[in-house]
Amino acid sequence: MTKIIEYSGVKFRVNFCYPKNIKDTKYPCRALVTPLDENERKITKRQLYGKDSDEPVNRFVSGLNPEDIEKNRIPDVINKLLGLMQQRGLYTPSDCGKLSQETDLAVIAKSVKEAFFNKYSAKYKWAQSTCYKYRQQYDYMTEALQGIDYRTLTPDTEILIQENICRAALLDTKKDNEWVPGLTPPASAKTRLYLLYRLLELLRNTEDYDIALTPSRYQGKTSRKKLLLARTDHARNLPSDLLSKLCDTDVLDGQIGILADTGLRINEYGGLLFCSVGYVDGSQGRMYFVRVSGQLSRQNTRTEYPKTDPSYRLIPISQELGERLMAERENLELRYGDISLLLRIGQPEESMYSNAPATVASHMHQLSEQIPQLLRQPEFLEAMRRNRPCTFDKASQDEYLFGMLTPHALRRFFCTWLYTMSGVDTNEIYFFMGHLNKNVRQRSGPCGPTPAEIYRLCLLKHVSPTLFHAAHSLKYNLGKKYRETEVPACSVEFTIPPETSWEIVVEDSEPFNHVTFSGDGIMWKIQYEDEFRLNPNRYALLATEEMYTIQSEGKFLDALKKMAKNEKLNK
Repeated sequence: MTKIIEYSGVKFRVNFCYPKNIKDTKYPCRALVTPLDENERKITKRQLYGKDSDEPVNRFVSGLNPEDIEKNRIPDVINKLLGLMQQRGLYTPSDCGKLSQETDLAVIAKSVKEAFFNKYSAKYKWAQSTCYKYRQQYDYMTEALQGIDYRTLTPDTEILIQENICRAALLDTKKDNEWVPGLTPPASAKTRLYLLYRLLELLRNTEDYDIALTPSRYQGKTSRKKLLLARTDHARNLPSDLLSKLCDTDVLDGQIGILADTGLRINEYGGLLFCSVGYVDGSQGRMYFVRVSGQLSRQNTRTEYPKTDPSYRLIPISQELGERLMAERENLELRYGDISLLLRIGQPEESMYSNAPATVASHMHQLSEQIPQLLRQPEFLEAMRRNRPCTFDKASQDEYLFGMLTPHALRRFFCTWLYTMSGVDTNEIYFFMGHLNKNVRQRSGPCGPTPAEIYRLCLLKHVSPTLFHAAHSLKYNLGKKYRETEVPACSVEFTIPPETSWEIVVEDSEPFNHVTFSGDGIMWKIQYEDEFRLNPNRYALLATEEMYTIQSEGKFLDALKKMAKNEKLNK
């Protein structure tokens, strides 16, 4: 739909449309505003901006519908265009119907909000969830700009705005309440400050506002106490024995066990289907895993788009947990039929298994409230206090630790387990956590692990201690020859046929280990024993030679060597 609108004797052509890409957003209607000259020809960028371009000047605005745009959005846009036209001599204001150009930075920020997100979401490829979060923070940021005239922006004014944003953010945070000007901004303020920098950039370069200020980041220092708190009390040392009791008593229907055994993000857990739990059979029996292929959206429905591309992954789970989840599914299917494509986070009802958004939202809310209560029990807190690496401010450490005991603490616990107890390669830890490893070349195309790779990952879980079991042995029946074990293991059990002799080569990958043999009715002796050498495989948690070997020496070190050499010659 095209319409000609006249303001203060100047005509503007307005084209309305409903683009598909903003169909389900808050403002689904879009309008293109183009100023016209006296002959109703489109004014070009050469005429208005002095640029070497004959393309027409276009301004985009969004709203609920054409009426909303014409009443609430277009006046601000036309005010700005009239101001620019007046500067270029294309428009002479008259006394009647004259529109004043808006100078309040908060009002301007609201008027360019849609243009802001249209530009930067495409430029930086923001995900849908990121745009949703940034829109909320943009509104909070706008509140701190009220009463600021964009024409009077100076470095001192910018610092005042930044500090106002930080103070406003303190009202929303539950952890960082000690911020004062001069320190690093609170975590909840960093997003708003980032949006402020982008807004000023947009106003200067795209919207043609005469802003002399060059945006700069707020310079601050993190207090030493905050650094110590972040490095020593990260709630990663959750007591395994107490967590195991929670898993054994089936608290919250085993959901703590799933989160602690897989390290899933809370929305990834909410998006699990019953068919997300699978298994694979091999030499050590049946092994179980969870496949992450989506997450729970903000509308409490499943979406096939996880947080990041590496979030598509497969995570092995303990055998005990896998058997419990499979048994739960079988019992529900006896009652409701095939539920493989239903969310696990749903709730059983009399006649059906409900996946309604209201039911899912209620259960997720209950989960996010009850898990912190369980992790903040006195016995948990006391156990973590005892295991602190150091104590320097007991009250602050207790407060910080209390704030970190959220459902995300179970993910941190899983990551710590990967580094300290799983024995997996460091590069594989990125995969299990759903993070991008920039040091490893990524596969091109939709390639997932092969069945052999899946089983190997499950075996690594099998031979490591978890919340559900101690480290399992690898068991082999020596009815045929084996070249090597499938994964490194601390314990291997062989079933040996009677009256036979076998040669077993044990490769010790860690220094100062003791290799022992035990069994009923067998005799063994060590034929030979090599000197210890570093194992070329990457499973050992030892520093590689490249990490502690000097690669190059600077000029200062060379100068010291020459001085020492000259002193020896003089003596």
